[in-house]
Amino acid sequence: MLIILELTWEQHEKNHYSFPRYFHLAKSIVNVMFINKKVLAVIFLTIIALLGLGIYSFGPYAKVKKTAVTQNVKSFTPVSSKSTVVNNQSITFSTYQNKDTASDFYSISFPTIWQVNKGRKGGDYLLQFAKGDGQVILLEVADNTTLELLVLSQEEPQLKKTIPAYKRIDYKKVSIQGNDAFQLSYTSNAADGSTNQTIKTYITGSDLSSVITLTTLQSNFSSMEPLFTSVINSFQWNNQ
Repeated sequence: MLIILELTWEQHEKNHYSFPRYFHLAKSIVNVMFINKKVLAVIFLTIIALLGLGIYSFGPYAKVKKTAVTQNVKSFTPVSSKSTVVNNQSITFSTYQNKDTASDFYSISFPTIWQVNKGRKGGDYLLQFAKGDGQVILLEVADNTTLELLVLSQEEPQLKKTIPAYKRIDYKKVSIQGNDAFQLSYTSNAADGSTNQTIKTYITGSDLSSVITLTTLQSNFSSMEPLFTSVINSFQWNNQ
C-alpha cells in the first residue's frame, strides 16, 4: 500500500489536480482488503464452531448415560400367554418381562412358536422363526441429541455401510403405547442371493430406547407384516 500511495503522490507532483482520484482509489483498495479479511475471519470461525458442535454431539465427548445391564434368567421365562387373531389366524403369544436393567423394565409379546434366545448383552432378545429372524435390543442415546436425530445421522448411515444392497423403502414416525417411535423399512441382499425385507422400530424411553428388528424374505413380507405389527405394538415400558 505504501507503494500505491507513493505513486499517487508522484502523480500529484506532476499534476496536483489528479491526486484526489488516485487517493480515493487507494483508499477503496484498502477498504476491500479489510472487508475481505473480516469475511474470511467470520467464515473460519463458523467452520470451527460447526466442527466443535459435531464433535460434542456425536464424537467421543457426547454425553451418554452408562446404564448397567446384566442378563436376568427370569427375562427369558414367559409370564403369560394369550391367543389373538392376526390376519384371520389365531396366534398364541407369550409375554416376556425384561428386568435386566436397574430401571428400564419392559414387556413384549412374541408368538409362542418363535424361539426366544439371549442376546449379546442384558436387555436383548434374539428371535428365530420359520420365515425369518429378529432381535430386540436396548440402545443408549446421548443427552445432547434425540432418538430421531440418532436414527437419521448415525444408525441409518451405519446400516448403509454394513448391510449388503441396503435400500430404504419407508421411514415414518409412529406411536407405540404412547411413546414416540421411528420406523425404518428397507430391503437388503441375503447370503443366498435372495432379497430380505426388514422393519426396524426405534422406541423412545426415559433413559434407554428400544430397537425391534424383524426380517423376512421380501416375498413373505406382506403376509408377515400383520404379525410383525402385533409384536411391535405389544412393546411396553413397565416403569414409565
